[in-house]
Amino acid sequence: MNIFIAGGGRVGFHLARLLCAEGRDVTVLDRDPHRREEIDFELDARTVVGASTSVLLLQSLGVGDADLFVACTGDDRTNLIAATVAKGLGARQVVARVDTAEFIESHFLYEGFMNVDYLLSPDALTAHDIIHYIQNPGVLATEDFGRGKVQLRQMLVSPDAPAVGQAIRDLLPPGSGVLAGSINRRGTSAIPRGDSVVESGDKITLLGTRDRFEALGGLFSSDAPAKKIAILGATTIGRRIAEAFDDRQVEVKLFEKSPELCEEAARQYYHVKMVNRDASARASLEQEHIGGFDVFIATTEDDERNIMAGVLAREVGVRHVAAVVHQPDFAPLVVKLGVDVAITPRSAFANSILKIVHQQRVTASAFLGEGDVEVAEYTVEAESPAKGRRLLQLAEKLPKEALIATILRGDTVIIPGGQDTLLEGDTVVVVTSTTDAEAARKALTGRK
Repeated sequence: MNIFIAGGGRVGFHLARLLCAEGRDVTVLDRDPHRREEIDFELDARTVVGASTSVLLLQSLGVGDADLFVACTGDDRTNLIAATVAKGLGARQVVARVDTAEFIESHFLYEGFMNVDYLLSPDALTAHDIIHYIQNPGVLATEDFGRGKVQLRQMLVSPDAPAVGQAIRDLLPPGSGVLAGSINRRGTSAIPRGDSVVESGDKITLLGTRDRFEALGGLFSSDAPAKKIAILGATTIGRRIAEAFDDRQVEVKLFEKSPELCEEAARQYYHVKMVNRDASARASLEQEHIGGFDVFIATTEDDERNIMAGVLAREVGVRHVAAVVHQPDFAPLVVKLGVDVAITPRSAFANSILKIVHQQRVTASAFLGEGDVEVAEYTVEAESPAKGRRLLQLAEKLPKEALIATILRGDTVIIPGGQDTLLEGDTVVVVTSTTDAEAARKALTGRK
């Protein structure tokens, strides 16, 4: 697959690294020759120095033959122009990164007017994920598969959850209708076995039918929706979160140490309380009685400040703590320090791009964590090598860590065992590491 990335900064580099790890044909275009040297040293990608808005340059590079063109420089207008030019030259799909509120709020208009397939904002995607986390305590992500009949839920195991200390086979025995697809523990993901024991702080990915999830109740997390929310930073992310809960049913405090930003943000809300203090100082948290809050979210541009504030919020008694970190390598460290969830804007953006890439080859897909685990849906066709095979036989062809989690046959959802056979027309949901996804796809469909 031929992919062009315009912009080799933090977002573009992270995306290029994930795509190169999958063996994609990646070209990175950046104005900075020093950045080119750094990318050449780190990645197996073609790098070019030049302006991403140059029609002649893009034409000479063969952008018209690209399967995907992603413009993700730090300038919205540059990205929109570059994506529009690439589409005009013949690129199959184009994506423009945008961060300005005007473009985010009117993305449907700009997508149609400028002929850009997707306008994606790392900050807006991150805010969306955090809002979902607040509205669904313990549920980090949800995705639908199998025409909506199969649901994926990634859960954060709370310290007092009944599941803590128990084996997967005891929690989800055969016939439960729910299967554990992966467990992320302290930043490392693995497909669990029956004797795998659940620990507090695990991020466990479950697949099953909606009614079966309801039957689980509070097995992994027993928290009610948040009623008190504290936010550090009147950033784009912080403001979007505050706006989503700007009503009388939820108490929201937004900390911002800049008087100017604090005053500006105060005019945006009806009920959010602005606090002109630094929430990365313990005294500020204690004096504002944050220890009694349900959720604390740190959203500044400073990773160290977000981490420190999150640790302090945990110490004063906040039940759920999340921090925005802009360096993906920090995410595992943050969790080890006691912060429940580390959310990375560039990872949110990259995961959205990965879904676009994989949608061309699978029916549906989702990426978890830092993009290291893929959950994908395939249809067993007449020519599929998997047709007519029992799962025990198919296991010889699949990567060792691949898991066929569910089979949708007609309107029936099956949590399969080794003796189940795949039939033509079946829809299967498969969990693999991202690096094994191509091998799993080939084993099931015969196509790379």
